[in-house]
This record gives sequence, C-alpha cells and structure tokens, in this order.
Amino acid sequence: MTLKRSWIVILIIVIAAVVLGYPQFGTHEAPQGQPALAHLDAGSLETVRADFNAAQDSVRLIVLLSPT
Repeated sequence: MTLKRSWIVILIIVIAAVVLGYPQFGTHEAPQGQPALAHLDAGSLETVRADFNAAQDSVRLIVLLSPT
C-alpha cells in the first residue's frame, strides 16, 4: 500500500511542476524588456553573425541546445 501511495505523491509532484513551470518555460516568448528570441535557419544566420560581431564591447554568449 505504501508503494502505491509513493507513486501517487510522485505523480502529484510531477503534475504540479508541469502546471507551475509551463508559464515560465513552456512558452516561446521572451520576457518584457528582453529582445525577441532568434530562430536560426540558413536565411537568418548572417543577421545573427552581424549582430554578434557588432557587440564586441559587451559579453556575448551563444547557447545551442539540442533535444537529442
């Protein structure tokens, strides 16, 4: 009986994490005051490169995330 109760508690925690985390991490919108997110493809890569090179006096960081 305690194993079943443990699974129920874990399930409730996971559901709560999903419900509470979706507004922060589940959207594809940038917070107010932050520039819009850039979608990289063959057409926009040169624009990203130019913006990156233009900001030589500030800290620059490119983060690539892959779901695989």
